[in-house]
Amino acid sequence: MDTLSFIRQVEDTFTCYWGGHFEVVTTFFARPRPREQLIAWLDLQLYKEIHVVPGKAQALIDMYEKLDDEAERGEYEAEAYELADEIQHYRLLADIRESITGKKLKATETRPTAEQLKLEAVRRKYDTEGPLVRAVGGFSPGGGVAFAAAGSMIGGGPIERQLAEAFKIIYRQELSHYSYKRLLFERLAWDSDATEYDLAIQYARELARQHFVLRNESFSYPLAPERVAEIDAGKVTPYAPPRLY
Repeated sequence: MDTLSFIRQVEDTFTCYWGGHFEVVTTFFARPRPREQLIAWLDLQLYKEIHVVPGKAQALIDMYEKLDDEAERGEYEAEAYELADEIQHYRLLADIRESITGKKLKATETRPTAEQLKLEAVRRKYDTEGPLVRAVGGFSPGGGVAFAAAGSMIGGGPIERQLAEAFKIIYRQELSHYSYKRLLFERLAWDSDATEYDLAIQYARELARQHFVLRNESFSYPLAPERVAEIDAGKVTPYAPPRLY
């Protein structure tokens, strides 16, 4: 397989499932839903935003020791901004949850769901592989920003309008992170040996599908199993994030 075909295959794998992310969110908000379902999604999303903070903070500390040697300044800056953005996403969504419930949920009390744990297991499975395979994980921010793109267009009452504004912020920031990591992935693809491509494609398939399954679970399954099977078969409008570079 040549490099360009490899890049396109990885991209096609993700954009298909990102179309599924977009459909999950638009389907969920297309009609009134029980507040409990919205709170359940918020609780999981808060976990997703905040539980990565200790690890990212430690990574910044570790990178500091290697700065301007093994670690590039631009890479360090990008990681710092991503950490700050995760905290902002947490704050935005926690404020909305509090306005709905009248109660605060302590950051350390947020919990993963079964599908979230499966997603984390997929990432761990490949986190000791080479740079190219690990770089596939850079396609994951915000489900290719598809979920935030869909969320930024929702309408309704005060809560929905607050969510739409939060989604707009999340969209812009996740698009920036995705674009930066996509650039790194493509650079590694051209510099890597073709023998690494098969494992990278395998990771892309597992990661993209599990992230989509998780998205459907997090919104209380707005897509029926039959529709999920159709998306698995590619019967969906792909979602491709706009290119910044």
